[in-house]
Amino acid sequence: RIGMPMPMKNIDRGIRVCAPRIARSTSNARQVAEAIMTTDMHRKEIAVELKVGRSTVRMGGICKGAGMIQPGMATMIGFITTDAAIEPRALKRALKIATEKSFNRITVDGDMSTNDSVIALANGLAGNSKSEIQRSQFQNALNFVCLELAKMIVRDGEGTSRFVALHLRGARNDREAEAAARAIANSSLVRASWCGGDPNWGRILCALGYSKADVDETIVDVGYARLGTRKILFAFRHGRPTNVALKTLAKITAAPDFDLHVDLHRGCGEFVLYAADLTENYVAFNKGDVSDPETLGG
Repeated sequence: RIGMPMPMKNIDRGIRVCAPRIARSTSNARQVAEAIMTTDMHRKEIAVELKVGRSTVRMGGICKGAGMIQPGMATMIGFITTDAAIEPRALKRALKIATEKSFNRITVDGDMSTNDSVIALANGLAGNSKSEIQRSQFQNALNFVCLELAKMIVRDGEGTSRFVALHLRGARNDREAEAAARAIANSSLVRASWCGGDPNWGRILCALGYSKADVDETIVDVGYARLGTRKILFAFRHGRPTNVALKTLAKITAAPDFDLHVDLHRGCGEFVLYAADLTENYVAFNKGDVSDPETLGG
C-alpha cells in the first residue's frame, strides 16, 4: 500500500537469491518480464533489429503496469536494452522523445502513481560508429518499442475490456489538445459508456466543456472508426447530431478496440491518447475488503 514501509530484509534476501541466476538467454529475459509484474495479467515484451551503418543493432524492452496508470512519467516500470554504441546524452535525449510519444500518452484510470520509471541501457557491443546513430532508424525503432509497450499496458489495464485510441485535433495548440483529450479519457461517465459499447457523444462534449481547452461546441466533430482505419462515422458534426444510426455506431464501439476522433476546429493543435474503459471488474479489483488486508490495493 502507498505509504507503507517496504520489507527491506525480504527484498535484500530476494536480490541475493536472484543475482547468481543472471544469464543471457530468452528464458531469463522472460523470467525478468514476469518478475516485475504486479497486477498485470500478461508479461509485456518486445524486440527489434535495425541497421546502423553496416552493423546490426538489437533493441528489446519489457515493462509492467496495469493500474494507477497516467504516467507523467505511474506504477509502471519499463526497461529498454540495446547493444547499440551511442553516447549517453544521445540515448537520454532519444528516450525522452520516445517517452513523450508513448508512455506519457496513455491512461488506464487517470491516477498518476507515486513512482514510475523508464530506463534505457546500451552496452555498445554492436560495434557501430556512434556518429552513424543520428542518420539511422534508431530513434524510430526506440519510438516503436516504447509505443508498443505502452499500448500493452493499456490493453492489460485492471479490468479493461476496451482499448480506445483517442485522436484530438483542431485545438488552438498542442497543450490544449492534450487537456481536452485527457478530460475525455479520464471522465468516469465517458469510460463507463465505453464499457457498455455506447457511442455517447454527449458525455464527450460535456468533458470537452470542462476541460482547459478553448471549445466552441457549435463547430465540434465527434466520430468513431474501427481501429487503424480511415473511414470515420461521425455521430456529431459541425455542432449538430448526424443521422448515423445508433446501432451503426455501436457496431464500432462494441469492438474491443476502436478509434475516437474529435476535431475542435480551433487551430492546429493535436494529441493522441490511448485509453481504457471503466468496468465493474476494475471497481471490484480495487475496492478491497478491510476484513481481509490481503485484498487491499495500493
